[in-house]
Amino acid sequence: MRSNYTPSGKCVVYIKSVKETDISKALIKEGIGTRCSTIDQFIEEGVRKNYKPVLEQAIAKCNEKAAKLVIANIGHLPRSLAFCNACMKLEGDDPYIIAIRSTDHRASAFKYHVRQMYFQCLDHIDATSKKAKKSIAEKKATGWKAGNPINLDVATANATRARERLADDYCKAIIPEIRRIQRYGKVTLQEIANALMAQSIKTRRGKDTWTPMGVSNVLNKAKKLEL
Repeated sequence: MRSNYTPSGKCVVYIKSVKETDISKALIKEGIGTRCSTIDQFIEEGVRKNYKPVLEQAIAKCNEKAAKLVIANIGHLPRSLAFCNACMKLEGDDPYIIAIRSTDHRASAFKYHVRQMYFQCLDHIDATSKKAKKSIAEKKATGWKAGNPINLDVATANATRARERLADDYCKAIIPEIRRIQRYGKVTLQEIANALMAQSIKTRRGKDTWTPMGVSNVLNKAKKLEL
């Protein structure tokens, strides 16, 4: 997902918190050196985890100016679905962001390939969900009952909507790769499935094996979402 390298060309700086402005600026200045020209800077002022309007603005500027997105102190952002969804809007065949991190008392630049980052985020969410389900199952085995039965219908409806949003987000993430595969002449469902497996791209449920039906489901959802 990431690799150390020396950035160059145009870049847009995104600072994830007002509190981190000074340290982020210092890290970025050292990390990108003189080969990378900063054309704009955006600082997130809010604190909500799932709402980052300034990040959306920074990504729009990157697409407008064909620039790279640079972030200091990236921390756990790659595990945030909201962050990964926003980064998926970066244009290009293989979009990536530049993360500046402090390693061995010096600032270093790393590439984070957006699509790989997104799929690894889904893997993390899936692993966390399985861990939580296992814990709940162990508690239920001792006679423990979860939640308030009065709110069960509401909770079930919310869970269904959450699963639908994850499915939609996954489709939005994978469909550019499927379109690219189709442009290279792989048009049957089996050919597309083989190409996805050759690139080690996992299904929405984290499996390594793609089937023609799985590809068909993604294409049908993309059609429904008008992608």
